Amino acid sequence: MNPAHRAVPAPAPEPGTEAPCRAACPVGTDAAAYVALIEQGNLETAYDIARAPNPFPSICGRVCAAPCERRCRRGIVDSAVSIRALKRVLCDRHGAEQGENSRWHLALGQLPEPSGPSVGIVGGGPAGLAAAHDLRRSGIPVTVYEATARVGGMMRWGIPPFRLPRSVLDAECDAVSELGISVRTECRIGRDEAFEALLQRHGAVLVTVGCQQGRSLDAPGAREPGVIRAIDFLRGGAELGDGPVVVIGGGSVAFDAARSAWRAITAYDGQTALDAARSARRSGAAKVSLVAPEEAEGLPVPTEELHEARAEGVEVRGGEGVVRIVAEGRVTGVEVAPVLSLRRPDGSFGPVLDLDRTRILPAATVVLAIGQEADTDFLSSLEGLERTPWGGVVVDREQRSSAPQVWAAGDVATGPRDLIDAIAAGRRAAASIARSLERPGVPNERRADHASPPLHHPTRFWSGYDALERTTLPVLAPADRDMLREVEQGMSAVEGSREASRCLRCDEQLAFSTARCIACGLCVDVCPHAALALVPTGGARLAMTFRDTSCIRCQLCVHRCPTDALSFGVAPAYGIPLVAP
Repeated sequence: MNPAHRAVPAPAPEPGTEAPCRAACPVGTDAAAYVALIEQGNLETAYDIARAPNPFPSICGRVCAAPCERRCRRGIVDSAVSIRALKRVLCDRHGAEQGENSRWHLALGQLPEPSGPSVGIVGGGPAGLAAAHDLRRSGIPVTVYEATARVGGMMRWGIPPFRLPRSVLDAECDAVSELGISVRTECRIGRDEAFEALLQRHGAVLVTVGCQQGRSLDAPGAREPGVIRAIDFLRGGAELGDGPVVVIGGGSVAFDAARSAWRAITAYDGQTALDAARSARRSGAAKVSLVAPEEAEGLPVPTEELHEARAEGVEVRGGEGVVRIVAEGRVTGVEVAPVLSLRRPDGSFGPVLDLDRTRILPAATVVLAIGQEADTDFLSSLEGLERTPWGGVVVDREQRSSAPQVWAAGDVATGPRDLIDAIAAGRRAAASIARSLERPGVPNERRADHASPPLHHPTRFWSGYDALERTTLPVLAPADRDMLREVEQGMSAVEGSREASRCLRCDEQLAFSTARCIACGLCVDVCPHAALALVPTGGARLAMTFRDTSCIRCQLCVHRCPTDALSFGVAPAYGIPLVAP
């Protein structure tokens, strides 16, 4: 059982809650609905549901960190449903990259003509494009200012093509541009345009420049020739030396205390480190090692990525920290030591190393993937703008800054986070800006409706769905891999339907009729996971208890009940009472 596919146990849902997968998604994607529809073969409707809150489903179907899977209750039983890969099943048939078979435009309806004050967006990454998408749907004119030759931000410059094909990235970025958004590429604010000019030109300005400057390592030798930053390397702006490569993926005393804050430094989220290591391996370096303070199995990356990095020859050295970088005019090695503990007594992140057991790893190049910072010098003259210590912009819950007319979203406001977090922040900013301009923004609240097909499947228990193992995704053989060919392949529709059938259907809840129950206990006897119990409450009274975290929705209790006192229906968030008269 792979721990990365296990769910984080959660309490039973209270009335008004969503299925755990949907609740975990920053944009509120109704994963429970599209997974259920995939099982039934209705890929068109499933795609529409996946696309509705997220303009980049094809991208997320490949590289999303999948917080939904970390909360999937199937992971408590064995392994989480492969929700991210199932989204790709939909996009491989109806995504923006599918040409005439695409359905992305159907979710938009008729767009209003642009009118009124316009919005300028500085930065064409996921947050900026998501905001532009929603603002244009609201009828607001939008101009995106992008410093490079192509929009996409860190989706383009931080994720290698072997994980995210450029044809897919381009198709979804182009779909946003096709809404009638003005895009000015190779326009660096502060150099080609003054930020103050944007404030005069637009009714509001949204800053989404991300965190695209790599941090240096606080260790001796960190500035010697041969030490490069992962971001520069992935962009093609730094070359490797002739010899072994060591990618340093963590271990900075500047990292935040809590694990959530530590994970916010996603340049060391394990993913950037793995991407840099895998890219280095492809470029012909003799050996690539990745050094991280956490044990390898505890790295915060999808298990598939860790497995594929190892398959390609990357040596993953978990549980080690950097003592110093050894150099003789140029890097020759990295001195490392075992990590005795990851945190200080107060709980803050600060690895303690066993300096009695150091060793030196040979290295001609050291790639630093230990954090990122924002480059917002173009805002330095703006009065009243509150900034973070790492160069970002301080915002409120609506992504609004302390300066009039200025919003910020994505990594520049939070520090590096996951792609789906940036998309969600861009959408929040767009809704806030629309309200400030007194325009009807695209609804950004979590949808209250429920699109899943009902769980009326009288033979579900006997189908063996609860014994199915998580589908192993097909991948290219290591010998066939290069910088451009996509390693992870998609499931077929048949494989997708099988994987979707593993869903426990947490979006449905057990409803109980007190008037019909005769306390026979047959439902209790038949339940395979002891989710139901009849307990005495005093005198001749009994109470029926239901443990949601144990229930696998097999419906044996429903079919065994002689008085139809039990039934499954949509979760309480959508209006069904748990207890009926």
